[in-house]
Amino acid sequence: MTLTMKTSLPRLGRPLLAGLLAAAAALPAAAGDLIEIGGSASRYSAGLPDGGSAHLRGSWAFGTGTVVNAELLGERKFDARGGVASAGVTRTIDEDWFASAALAGGWGGPNWNRTRVDAAVSRKWGAERRWITTLGGYHARFDAGRSDSGLKISANYYANHFAVFELGATLNRSRPGNVGSTMPWLAVTLGAPGVQTLALRVSHGREAWLVLGDTAQPVDFASTTVGADWRWWIAPDWGVVLRAESYRNPSYRRTTLGGGVFVQM
Repeated sequence: MTLTMKTSLPRLGRPLLAGLLAAAAALPAAAGDLIEIGGSASRYSAGLPDGGSAHLRGSWAFGTGTVVNAELLGERKFDARGGVASAGVTRTIDEDWFASAALAGGWGGPNWNRTRVDAAVSRKWGAERRWITTLGGYHARFDAGRSDSGLKISANYYANHFAVFELGATLNRSRPGNVGSTMPWLAVTLGAPGVQTLALRVSHGREAWLVLGDTAQPVDFASTTVGADWRWWIAPDWGVVLRAESYRNPSYRRTTLGGGVFVQM
């Protein structure tokens, strides 16, 4: 991800991009289409203004091998407003292989990508197919000729019907400057879809890009994100989700609380 500013701002960690191929351990959803509406509020340290978001997302199954996802996200952060609209598809190729692709378009200031394309291919391993490895790539364009591109690699292990573990990393290349950074993550999802699930995730790595102004200045620092996502089916066809996230870098901290309601059809 990239944040390249021509104005004088504090050193800021790059914002998370909305994407349908975001890497996270997840148990398979219970059967049926799903629509979710929700929002969040974020508090920043270092005198930065608070932020917030609202989202509408859906997932629809077509036959036994195709799932289509879509999301509309509006955000307020760093005293600016913007958002992203995205759509993606996951297709089963055979009993061992499946693939995903997504396209996103954004609006607002330099904190939001103008276009983004993701693609990934995954393979199941073992007699019981408990292991899944994924290799993906992405390319995002921002204002003023800036762009991000990179690879995502991950491995999932389905320990039983209750737990899924994931280890992965994002290898990013930011332009201009051809600046590289790596962000590893670890995640676990516990529970049973249709009843309740708890997803926990931590990432720790580097963020790096080139600040453009009168002189080009490289930015490179460590950051850590810890998040939790609890989904509870109050009834077989609907429920609630609660989310919490803490982000920290050497310049500021961000704490986010959010939630939503989902309907399963």
